[in-house]
Amino acid sequence: MNFTEGRFVYFFLIVYALWLCCRGNYRARLVLLTVSSLIFYAYHEWRIVFLILAYCVVDWLIGLWLARTRFPTGVVSLGVGFNLAVLCFWKYTPLLLRSLAWIALRLDIPAPPVPEHWFLPLGISFYSFTGIAYMVDVYRRELTPETSLWRFTLYKTFFPQLVAGPILRPRDFLGALQPQTLPNRPEAPLEASLLIARGFFKKMVLADRIGLAIDPYFVHVSDLSTAGVWALPYVYLYALQIYFDFSGYTDIARGLGLAFGFRWPENFNLPYLAGSVQEFWQRWHITLSQFLRDYLYIPLGGSRRGPRRTSLNLMATMLLGGMWHGASWTFLIWGGLHGLYLIGHRWWSGSALGLRLRALEGMPAWLWRGVSVLLTFQCVCLAWCFFRLNALGEVFACLRRCVTCEHGQLFAGGSADLSLWCLLGGYGLLIGGIAQLRQRPAIRDLLAHPEQVAPLYRGFAWGMSVALFLLAILLTPTGEKPPFIYFQF
Repeated sequence: MNFTEGRFVYFFLIVYALWLCCRGNYRARLVLLTVSSLIFYAYHEWRIVFLILAYCVVDWLIGLWLARTRFPTGVVSLGVGFNLAVLCFWKYTPLLLRSLAWIALRLDIPAPPVPEHWFLPLGISFYSFTGIAYMVDVYRRELTPETSLWRFTLYKTFFPQLVAGPILRPRDFLGALQPQTLPNRPEAPLEASLLIARGFFKKMVLADRIGLAIDPYFVHVSDLSTAGVWALPYVYLYALQIYFDFSGYTDIARGLGLAFGFRWPENFNLPYLAGSVQEFWQRWHITLSQFLRDYLYIPLGGSRRGPRRTSLNLMATMLLGGMWHGASWTFLIWGGLHGLYLIGHRWWSGSALGLRLRALEGMPAWLWRGVSVLLTFQCVCLAWCFFRLNALGEVFACLRRCVTCEHGQLFAGGSADLSLWCLLGGYGLLIGGIAQLRQRPAIRDLLAHPEQVAPLYRGFAWGMSVALFLLAILLTPTGEKPPFIYFQF
């Protein structure tokens, strides 16, 4: 079920009304949120609810077993192996069969059949990660095993963040589900309304509008129909599309969480203003970056075993992060590129020239910061080509057309839509204006704590959220509402 569909609005209003009616009963709230989350997940394909329930039961039992066994390493390996085995079967079987078919073709031997249509359970990567995080935390004695299967099932399936995050730490979310801590009232209704409205605007007005402009080009990027067209504007637009789409989802998810009394961490912080790829990953999908750091990079040794081992750990982390995103070799290359970027950044930061540039002050520092942001954005966009296109031939055709074009084809097709660029420019000016206004105490307090400011400013904030909702409805493209991009992962 898509957050931007009308049916989800009805679903949420019904669940929320029931939640408000049973706020005084802990068990009723727990059951209501769990059952409604399972209904949400099973909406398009009811049979996959048994898959996520199997995850819940196995991970819960492994957690209880870990608290009693004398062989915790073997038990946690069993639990993690189960999560990864099921994930790999559903996500990577088509890639394995295609690779075997390619090898068989070149060896002139019978090839295994490759299914034309393969069903990928919604959000399987995310709830696999939450299960692994839970078992590892119990193994490390950082978390007491959850004794209630109801609470554990709600932890893994709560519908606002089930499909695409943010990835919540087990100790934080499970701790909020106990009888004495389960919220019985909204956390911050005004802030929730602002987040949901902003998320709807990002997704329905910006991301979907960009998608209509660029999707036809990427579908035919290696065809003669797009020959001579400059690809670079399309790559830039895709970078903006995936940001607006995913950050819009996160805004809606965090707003829904606040509506039910849960406050979740930010997942994006203006990532395209990062001055390095390392900083980019501190601003983009923050909860995933922290997960990979704490459950993969640091256990591999982090930066404690010398520069060569650090580089190897960085590359392994990003390669696995790339493969987690999708069953295609292009995702592996995308992760490898970011691994190379991070390794290069560590080398550059420790060089004499890098240290001198970091020590600049005043106007030279601002100029170098601008150059760094521009270079980082180009590197990220280069990697996005491998993320957007699943065939290497299409990727190389796109990269070639980023630096070549025919006369008069600099902006053609969707990239020539002046209204789209005006919309993006207006949004950029709005964000820049808000950044300047944040320097004023009243505006800063309004944005940071909208519930605690003077009534006049609260009224302004409510009006702004309503205006964003109306703009999202009025300016959204007509036709079928596309799902969020990260739903496929």
